[in-house]
Amino acid sequence: MRQQQQDAQQDGETPPLQRLLVADPEASVIHANGYRTRVRRALTLLLAVLLFAGCGGGGGKPLTREQYAAKADAICAKYKHQTDALARPSNLADLAKVADQVLPILDAARGDLRKLKPPAGERATVDAWLKQFDVSIDDVTKIRDKAKDNDRAAVEALATPALQHDQQANELAKQLGMTVCSKG
Repeated sequence: MRQQQQDAQQDGETPPLQRLLVADPEASVIHANGYRTRVRRALTLLLAVLLFAGCGGGGGKPLTREQYAAKADAICAKYKHQTDALARPSNLADLAKVADQVLPILDAARGDLRKLKPPAGERATVDAWLKQFDVSIDDVTKIRDKAKDNDRAAVEALATPALQHDQQANELAKQLGMTVCSKG
């Protein structure tokens, strides 16, 4: 995520986290108790999952490593564009709503990803990446459910392992030669 923030700043764009958050007149109160930081972490997870999510394609012949990575990166860019269009949550209720919008996107991405024929020599890494993708969808679902329950402590507790899962997925994407999907 740090690299994504730096890339956005270098390109003169608003960093992804700032695009997700709306100004809050009580920001100092929210920041004082760490709430905003924890919501950001949850939002980071939502974006990161989308960034490494999905690949489109098909056919019976396995793709080369380069083809697989290129298709993955193209689809990651597509899903990132979709998430950028979502509302910017500023509280737990908004976070739950955004997660409800993100989950169908993730399901579609997962479906597209599973259609791809990975390179024979990369099958184990692709399987691990797909498994991590499923774990991340589960993380988003859990965060959404706790946000719907207005359980800030639970959202905070889920954010740290979710971010670790995302980091693992990013590392696997790097191993597969992806550049867009490996940024979380």
